Amino acid sequence: MSEGAAPAPEPPARTGLGSFVAWVRRPDLSGARSLYRWALIGITVGVIAGLVAVAFYEALSYSSNSLLGGLLGIQLPSSGSPPGSPYSWSTNPGRFFLLPILMAAGGVAAGILIHFAPEVEGHGTDQAIRAFHRGRGSVRYRVPPLKFLASVLTIGTGGSGGREGPTAQIGSGIGSFAARPLGLSTQERRVAMMCGVGAGIGAIFKAPFGAALLSSEVLYLSDFEPEVIMPSIIASVISYSIFGSFEGFGPEFASPGVGWIPSELPLFALLGAVAGLLGVLYVITFYRTRDFFHSSRIPGWLRPGAGVLIAGGLFLGLYYLVPQENHLLAVGGIGIGYGIVQWLLYQGHLGLFVLLLVVGLIFVKILATSLTVGSGGSAGLFGPAIVIGAVVGFSVVSFVDLAFPSVASPGDVTAFTIIGMMAFFGSVSKAPIATILMVVEMTGSETLLVPAMVAIFIGYYVAGRYHLYSEQVENRLASPAHTTEYFAEFLRRMPVGYAIDRNVTAIAPTTSVADAGFALARSPYPVLAVVQGGKLVGEVRLADILGVPPPARAHDTVGSILQESFPRIGAQGNLLEAIGLMDGEGVDALLVVSATDPTRLEGIVTRELVAKFQRTPHSET
Repeated sequence: MSEGAAPAPEPPARTGLGSFVAWVRRPDLSGARSLYRWALIGITVGVIAGLVAVAFYEALSYSSNSLLGGLLGIQLPSSGSPPGSPYSWSTNPGRFFLLPILMAAGGVAAGILIHFAPEVEGHGTDQAIRAFHRGRGSVRYRVPPLKFLASVLTIGTGGSGGREGPTAQIGSGIGSFAARPLGLSTQERRVAMMCGVGAGIGAIFKAPFGAALLSSEVLYLSDFEPEVIMPSIIASVISYSIFGSFEGFGPEFASPGVGWIPSELPLFALLGAVAGLLGVLYVITFYRTRDFFHSSRIPGWLRPGAGVLIAGGLFLGLYYLVPQENHLLAVGGIGIGYGIVQWLLYQGHLGLFVLLLVVGLIFVKILATSLTVGSGGSAGLFGPAIVIGAVVGFSVVSFVDLAFPSVASPGDVTAFTIIGMMAFFGSVSKAPIATILMVVEMTGSETLLVPAMVAIFIGYYVAGRYHLYSEQVENRLASPAHTTEYFAEFLRRMPVGYAIDRNVTAIAPTTSVADAGFALARSPYPVLAVVQGGKLVGEVRLADILGVPPPARAHDTVGSILQESFPRIGAQGNLLEAIGLMDGEGVDALLVVSATDPTRLEGIVTRELVAKFQRTPHSET
């Protein structure tokens, strides 16, 4: 019976958790059961993600305070409060020189952990996106705890990176794990995994609505995943409520009252253009740094240590060699850097020298983040992008005020700083809507929505094809997660013959098993056709060959192992039938036979050949 044809099933009469779970696992997706299922998953994921976010936040705070603060005497500014003691920063000149050593130690320790799970390397958001599109929504059990520890070691020792990438990957693991006991389908597991992404980010950034939308928007360059939004909102609200109960419900950044006037819209457009151009620089610098480390001869487990050692050397040089206001360039590049954003939000216009230092911080943060994360260190790219964007916005309005004092006023600084965050990250994340909402939630500045839209969409188009997350695909049509879904009707109308390869490796029944193994190794396909007298008599796959003991393969023949009853499809069949048969048999390739003679071999069809056919221009005919 087709899906949706039957009425929504009633819960079973028997009681107990086992009965409820069995009811939730039924394949029908309609009615109240669907609501119960997603509520159960959203609440479960939200609770776990909220508690993990608290633990992650506290671990980062403790490691930073004890190592950077207690050991080196570096007191970084914090966010979330107006001017006061947490708002300033201080250093110990006699111990600051130890910073590169501490950072390198944290990087090497993180690199050792990454060795046990290579997907922990880097910022984490790409890995979550990849798991959705290409990994069937599955995350290995070891990934979240290793990501947790590696990120604490990287960021807590001074590495320039953010919290969102680690929380996204940790959250994706939580969602994937929660889906398994309920026996969800692959597509449902993908949705549950992205619920975890939204829940993790929504909690630790205190932006539940924006994060829920981000988990849907960040998957694509120009599309959304609508099925993710509602369950992600449930999970994100729950996780945010738990996190806020421990860490407070105030926005991430305290800011004075802000406003804008229509005559300033050209300035916001200018800000968007500058943010987009600098976003391109951020993307290029990051990926070229990553490519450099990947192509180097440095062992994989040492690369994160090498990257942060160079970044630490940069901070050291800026601290001791460059005369500056309170060591702004060095301190501003350490860690996430949210305290610098908080400082800018309450600043008036600065003198030219300090303003030039602030502009320099843009490039310091880009380089330090690229070295930290591009070398393989475990930290996110969102946090540094928020800092860079805030500095860009502050700098643009400050220079406009210096050049045209009547155009910009001191009260504009906060508005431009906030919108700079949106424009910069939105342009390179290709998630402009979610970015607007997240920054509004993080700053409590909903009055800036209109100028933010101007700046962020100009930045989006200026950045063009450059984007931070390499695993993003153009839209749902381009996602492997939706290949069958979107092309089902199309495939039903396309004969198998449109996508087959007629060059099939064929062997005789008298061929030795050893020679068959060599032939299969040279073949681009995972199956050999067995032909005798011009007729197809069977097939051989790797499992058949491996079933023969190695000493016997030289003298045993294919005739003794060939499968005479095997899955095949006639040339009159369609591509949807071929995909369905492959799914049912658990194989990736089928031999294609004549529509009138099942012993006459026509060719072979595989999942890859079907996908290639879909992408070619003639597939539209």
